[in-house]
Amino acid sequence: MSAPLHPTRGYIGGGTIAGVLGLSPFKTPLDEYLQIVNELQDEITPEKMRFFKRRKALEPFAAECFEEAMGLRIIRRNERYQDATFSWAKAEVDFEVEGGGNGETKTVHPNAVKDWGDPETEEPPLYVTAQAMWGMGVHPAPHCYVHALVGLDDDRIYRIERDDDLIADIRAKALSFWTHYVLARRMPPPTSVEDLLRLYPRSSGRAVEASTEIQLALQERDRSVQIIKAQELHKLAQDLQIKMFMRDAENLTVGGMTVATWKARTDGVRTFRIR
Repeated sequence: MSAPLHPTRGYIGGGTIAGVLGLSPFKTPLDEYLQIVNELQDEITPEKMRFFKRRKALEPFAAECFEEAMGLRIIRRNERYQDATFSWAKAEVDFEVEGGGNGETKTVHPNAVKDWGDPETEEPPLYVTAQAMWGMGVHPAPHCYVHALVGLDDDRIYRIERDDDLIADIRAKALSFWTHYVLARRMPPPTSVEDLLRLYPRSSGRAVEASTEIQLALQERDRSVQIIKAQELHKLAQDLQIKMFMRDAENLTVGGMTVATWKARTDGVRTFRIR
């Protein structure tokens, strides 16, 4: 008998879709499958609990920041919607604004800000765009605002316009995942080392003969190792050339701008860094 679906995770939602599509930096398709069919439970560590609690506490502040920056009033927050066509498709929309438009709020650590470019010229990370499109598919809207709150004083607000072709493609892939894997109780193939370790946490002690394809992979890996070694030797030679030029200098400049440093630490060891 097939295992029953988990009552709260037996669906594909906005937080799931990027992993299902293979776009998430956090979850693989296998991760999402195992959670949907209730064969993998998220471990709620104290760190995760603290993160979720703080993010929840930040929501009113983030909403106020958005309204102030955009001059738009938020009329609903944290509504979960059921898709009109597929019973397994849902979306929790973080906020909705007057005049139409979904919204997603993201708290971004300053160390991860490199993934979030200028809202005037760039889009948010692809996995966030996928979530926004999924939400507009489940709860139709002309556009979705993505409000990235970096730290406490850097608001990056992206407006993602509805793309019906992209939404249709995402929904078709989600349907295929649901039919081919979830309903059939067939695990997606592993796509990361973490997936493999989840499936095979221990070695069996057996031997397996390499296929022709794997023999070629072994040869390519060996070539890659040799290239890396050669590049590292080349880098060391360049470092030596630069240090010989700097001698006792602490900073190396180009056009008056510092491009490298060779500073002494408190223990007297000089550390070399390229900026």
